[in-house]
Amino acid sequence: MKNFLISSSVDIILILTSYYLFKTVISGPTRHKIYEKYLSSFGKFVIYIFIASVLITSLTALVLYKTRFIVYLNIIAPALVSLLVGFTISIVPTRGITDKDK
Repeated sequence: MKNFLISSSVDIILILTSYYLFKTVISGPTRHKIYEKYLSSFGKFVIYIFIASVLITSLTALVLYKTRFIVYLNIIAPALVSLLVGFTISIVPTRGITDKDK
């Protein structure tokens, strides 16, 4: 239980860090274009996130298996998926159509 709490705390920190990092590095209009192109509907969002998560976990498992560090799979794979989640959160528009530009 202790390891789970530590791992989940690190994952939350990674999500927040990647969110703020991508939000500052990628400009607002670019983030909005990425969102409109790839994640404009909820169905696309779910499918893309699922496929990306499976790919990240599979590639991580393959690399860790080849390097004989497979015991760390349950720590490293969720951390990498947390970076994807932080990126996805950062590209979701935060202003509505009726909001005024600042």
